[in-house]
Amino acid sequence: MSTQKCEFQSKVLEKKPCGLVMEIEIPKSETDTELENIYQSIQATAKVPGFRAGKVPMDLVKKEYTGIAREKLVENMIKKTVFSALEKENFSPIDMPSVKDINFEDGKNLKYVFEAECHPEITVKNYKGIDIKKEKLRVTDSNIDENINIMLDRNAKLAVSEDGVVKNDSFVIVNYQGFCDGAEIKEIKADDHMIDLGAENTLKGFKDLAGSKKGETKDIEIEYPADYPNKTLAGKKVIFKTTVVEIKNKHLPELNDDFAKDMGLENLEDLKKKLKETLEQEEIKRQNAETEKQIVEHLLNHNKFDVPSAMIAQQKEYLIKRMSEYMKNQGAPGDYVAKQIESNQEKYNDEAEKNVRLSYILNSIYTTEKLEVSEQDLEAEKQKMFDSNPTRKDEVEKYFKEHKNNISASMKEEKLFKFLTDNAKVTESEKDMPVKVK
Repeated sequence: MSTQKCEFQSKVLEKKPCGLVMEIEIPKSETDTELENIYQSIQATAKVPGFRAGKVPMDLVKKEYTGIAREKLVENMIKKTVFSALEKENFSPIDMPSVKDINFEDGKNLKYVFEAECHPEITVKNYKGIDIKKEKLRVTDSNIDENINIMLDRNAKLAVSEDGVVKNDSFVIVNYQGFCDGAEIKEIKADDHMIDLGAENTLKGFKDLAGSKKGETKDIEIEYPADYPNKTLAGKKVIFKTTVVEIKNKHLPELNDDFAKDMGLENLEDLKKKLKETLEQEEIKRQNAETEKQIVEHLLNHNKFDVPSAMIAQQKEYLIKRMSEYMKNQGAPGDYVAKQIESNQEKYNDEAEKNVRLSYILNSIYTTEKLEVSEQDLEAEKQKMFDSNPTRKDEVEKYFKEHKNNISASMKEEKLFKFLTDNAKVTESEKDMPVKVK
């Protein structure tokens, strides 16, 4: 990039909250000089049939390389003038300015228009004394019993049904073939397929197998939703011709000290104690997440300002990529993912704008309040990791070194939200943690 100065005129066409549009005009005398320099540079290496490299006459160089020379000229002149023009306006761009229009005709001055964006100058309002409603959920014996039942269920064993009759919570092994409008659907066919009738996500029609006996054949009707990813099945009624091959029922282990020992604990009382501690820790995390959500909503509602469109675009791209990868990992077809992304463009744009604006708000508060994550804070965090992993000191040291910036950013966010919570008006209430009703 040339550092040689260039004479030019600049004019601000439009000022925006975090950007501006400028017009630049470069006199013909400047472009003529630059063009001659470019032609001389091209001549030094130019290759034209009948001439040795570097020995092509200048008039032939100008004839053969006109397009390349003019493109290089425009590129050089923009580089020489765009940032100088921004300096005149005391404008610090966050990215390379975007050239919108170039006007360069023979015998005339070179003109172009560009747009640049900068970080917004903000003063965050209403970040102290935020009203927060904090609901604390007490862990009860019922919650502990509920989680013990989940553990028992996960460690249950399946045994062949003694009476050979399908119950509402049986595991049924079936053969089936799907039919639509009387025709077989090749991709809907399975042998020895196990269905958990007690599972919430089991298709409703299969629950009609309850009451069937081993060896019995039954037609099951499944109506697929109109937006089902597989277009062949979307909105269609499919008949599953089903044969019950085997019936198995779940047998739960006995709840006693032996079960607790199998779970790696001393006895049943120790199991209940650990479960209570885990539930209480999860409840604290839930409360913190809910508090942060209320703080974020308050800050966004009370601090409206424009943010750079380039940063919104980058954040939007990140959100779409993350969602796309998630849906594909869940098995969604590519065309379904593309359709979802297309129909949610406005949602992604709104979320991206809020995320970018929030980052400015939080960084401003952090700076204004002179908060910091010191080396002592980082060392203390590292020591916590050592204490939690006493036999893996070298691994912890390596991890901390490789992820120090991410750890520091996480600690910065934690310190900031602690400050906001400590300075908020918190109204607390308390009630028992709900228990799921089966």
